[in-house]
Amino acid sequence: MRTLECDVDATWIDINDHMNAQYYGIVVYRAHAAFTDALGLGDEYVRETRLGKVVVQTAMTYEREVRRGARLAVDSWLLGVDAKRLHFFHEVRNLGDQTRVAVSEQLDLHVDLETRRTTPMPPDVLARLTRFAAEQSAAGRPEGVGRTIRFPVGRFAT
Repeated sequence: MRTLECDVDATWIDINDHMNAQYYGIVVYRAHAAFTDALGLGDEYVRETRLGKVVVQTAMTYEREVRRGARLAVDSWLLGVDAKRLHFFHEVRNLGDQTRVAVSEQLDLHVDLETRRTTPMPPDVLARLTRFAAEQSAAGRPEGVGRTIRFPVGRFAT
């Protein structure tokens, strides 16, 4: 699902004349917030239920540099959901040449904002999100899900 399109702001460009790494995170955060709203877990859900979600793990992979003047798009997936957890994946593309420039994978927990503890989602919400995740999965999973950092064996810093 397309969750964001934006232009690279000139202030995001660093001394290396490309988008600084911190702004990839901002782009993904904005897309994640929009996706959260689209899934019905946004501000209105929080106000009405005093339930929300928090990020507990995230991994960003930078695949290509982004240069001044680029226009970006983010496509988002809900890869899986259970009573208390939501597994997300965001793919950032440069709309100019359609290359994938970064991916971000994220695990969120559903929480009770009064107790500040994890809590199960309401059954109707869980059922709706489970159906949505299954529909997205049926359309195909994006490349790169589950990557981890692996330093080459036998190589050490000098």
